[in-house]
Amino acid sequence: MPLSHRLAALVALHGAPAACDPREAAHAATPVADVLVSVRAGAVTAPDSIGAGWARLRVEEDGAGHILVVFRLPEDTDPTAFVAALDTARATPQPAIALGGPEVGDTGEVVIQFTPGRYVLGCVRRGPEGHRHASTGEAKVLVVTDAPVASGREVPPPATQQLRMVDFAYVGPERWPAGSHMLRVENGGRQEHQLRLVRLRPGSSLQDWLSADDRDKIGTAVAGIARLGPGAVAYLPVELPAGAYVAYCLILDPASGRLHIELGMLRAIQVE
Repeated sequence: MPLSHRLAALVALHGAPAACDPREAAHAATPVADVLVSVRAGAVTAPDSIGAGWARLRVEEDGAGHILVVFRLPEDTDPTAFVAALDTARATPQPAIALGGPEVGDTGEVVIQFTPGRYVLGCVRRGPEGHRHASTGEAKVLVVTDAPVASGREVPPPATQQLRMVDFAYVGPERWPAGSHMLRVENGGRQEHQLRLVRLRPGSSLQDWLSADDRDKIGTAVAGIARLGPGAVAYLPVELPAGAYVAYCLILDPASGRLHIELGMLRAIQVE
């Protein structure tokens, strides 16, 4: 039987191949290089060094509400001095730059570009006494080598949706398709910002969530990206079922001491 006839017979028997969903293709195309990080009370476990390029930061925590952030340090910055300064600062001590991390949940991942140099992986959560967890041992120095970038890590993953953060708003589409997403998040403002995504309970509105005494009864935290410095970009892989969502930022404005959400940094997003 000719090859064309055999192919026709296979299609008739099994059906034609399904069309590729670009969102699924983008999710599958996430860089394969992983940086695995474990955060426990008083400790961060991570590699001592990695190669340069885009990489997926996978974080596992012990359930104590840690918030791990990747900080890129200038060449002449002492990591110990940086962690000490971070403990009392409202924002990332300059000229270091915050590159994000998983903001929500005990496990999470973000895709970040690592360029050669030194980094600190530190937990910015504050304990009851007011000190950041990083100052109590939850910090780790990571060195990114200047070896040639490995194949496949030169470019970021293809984004299925984009969200730009400015002072003080989220800029991007208000309606997103449901399903698997690779969300590109960029800080286009002059201050640090973060992204927290909450899925509202059916029938609830952004105003319901804002005015609720207990917002956890109105919405469920889905995912997020921890603080990003001005100009920084990170990618968030996330599964979004249909529904109403709220994006918001809880970073403090250094000048006023008010949360960014109080300054208007929130946005309703409809996933359908």
